[in-house]
Amino acid sequence: MKFMTTGDKILIGAILIISIISLFTIPLLLNTSADGKHIVLNLDNEVIYRFPLTESSESEFIDFPFNFGGKEYIGKLEIKDGRVRLHRLSEEISPLSIHADMGWISETYQVIVSLPVKLYITIEEDNPQQQEFDAISY
Repeated sequence: MKFMTTGDKILIGAILIISIISLFTIPLLLNTSADGKHIVLNLDNEVIYRFPLTESSESEFIDFPFNFGGKEYIGKLEIKDGRVRLHRLSEEISPLSIHADMGWISETYQVIVSLPVKLYITIEEDNPQQQEFDAISY
C-alpha cells in the first residue's frame, strides 16, 4: 500500500511553487507609484504637516518641529523610492522605539504610530481609485 503516489507529490510541489511565487508577485501588482501621494503627519488627531511623496533614488530628509507637553521637539522623516519612514524620536517623549521599527510605508493603508505622543503618519492620494475588491482580505 502506497502512502503517496507520484501524482500526489507533483500536486503538492505545484501548490508550493505557486504559493511561493504569489508571495512575491502580489505585492508588486498592488504597488502603485508615488505620483499624487502626500505624507500626512497627525498629532493628537490634527493634521500638522503635509509633504509630497517623491520617487527619488537618493534619501531625502525632512525635519519637522512639533509641540508636545509644552516643549518643542524635532522629528525626522526619510523619503526614498516613493516610501517614507520616521526616525527615532526623543526618548523623553517616546520611550520605546516601536515607531522607528515599523519601517517604510508607501501605501494608503499603511501607518506609522508613535505613542504616547499620539503622532501618526499616513499616506493619502490626491485622486483615490475605488477598488472593486480588497485583495488582502477578500
